[in-house]
Amino acid sequence: MLLLLEQMNGYVLVAVLVLCIWVLSKATDILVDEAVSLSLEWGMSQLVIGATIVSLGTSLPELAVSISSSLKGNGILALGNVVGSTFVNTSFILGIGALYGSIPVNRKTAHKHTVLSGLSLLLILSSLPVFHADGQGKIPQWLGIVFLMLTPVYFYWTVREGKKSDQEAIIEEDKEKGLPILVKLIKLLISAGFVIASASVLVSTVEIGAARIGIPDSVIASTVVAFGTGLPEISTTIVSVKKGYGALAMGNIMGSNLLNTLFVLGVALGLTPGGMVVSPDFYQIHFPALAILLAVLGYFSYNNKRDVISKKEGRILILFYFLYLIWNYFL
Repeated sequence: MLLLLEQMNGYVLVAVLVLCIWVLSKATDILVDEAVSLSLEWGMSQLVIGATIVSLGTSLPELAVSISSSLKGNGILALGNVVGSTFVNTSFILGIGALYGSIPVNRKTAHKHTVLSGLSLLLILSSLPVFHADGQGKIPQWLGIVFLMLTPVYFYWTVREGKKSDQEAIIEEDKEKGLPILVKLIKLLISAGFVIASASVLVSTVEIGAARIGIPDSVIASTVVAFGTGLPEISTTIVSVKKGYGALAMGNIMGSNLLNTLFVLGVALGLTPGGMVVSPDFYQIHFPALAILLAVLGYFSYNNKRDVISKKEGRILILFYFLYLIWNYFL
């Protein structure tokens, strides 16, 4: 497959990239539908399903890309995808959601923002060249192990916070109701296979395309790939806000960011012996942009005079996302 991709011209390679993102998104949707349907049949509550299966399902594209890239020795692509997905979620997707209705920001939002900011700060500080003997920017493997150990704590916290909320997790009507369990299991396994296969081809396509046009694959991963793997969050956010569950939309976005950092990046780091080397563009573009965005979101979360993210703030977040794209490709 790699040899075939290398022989393709640029336009075909772009088409393959778009196709892979589309297949990855659709396969994830089917996988989540089947997992939710099976869970409902086995008597799991909507709260537990929303806090675990759905939140994990919307992060599955990032997980598949990160695992595939790490196994191929390209950990920087995994890092770019996670950082880029966090940026896409917190700027573009949250901004789009705000255009469909107000999104409340409350104490729970502030708590999650504090945790996300703390994890991001730990991630950036641990990668600084000054802390490594070879003078190279690198995220140590032990940090991935710590993140993975914190993942069950995240799930427990999510379920506990959900129980305190008056809002019920949004689970659409069982789309697969009436199908035999065996058929659902087969569909689940087939969709999982498509997720894995499309992620693997996507990673190879990004690597080849980046080498041809001279753009770092971390930049492509943090923009094009991150946007594509963020499609499940877009649909979830819009549906939540339209139904009047703006707080739930914010919770899902922040929860997805935390899950991407703890679980997705934790797995990628765990699969990278010796640590994940950080390229200079992260210190020049991605880390500073992420810090600025978290500061803006912190202003929304902690400012007592603002209890919602309105359309005005939504437009600001969307503008910030497009400035980030320009920063990546033209500076």
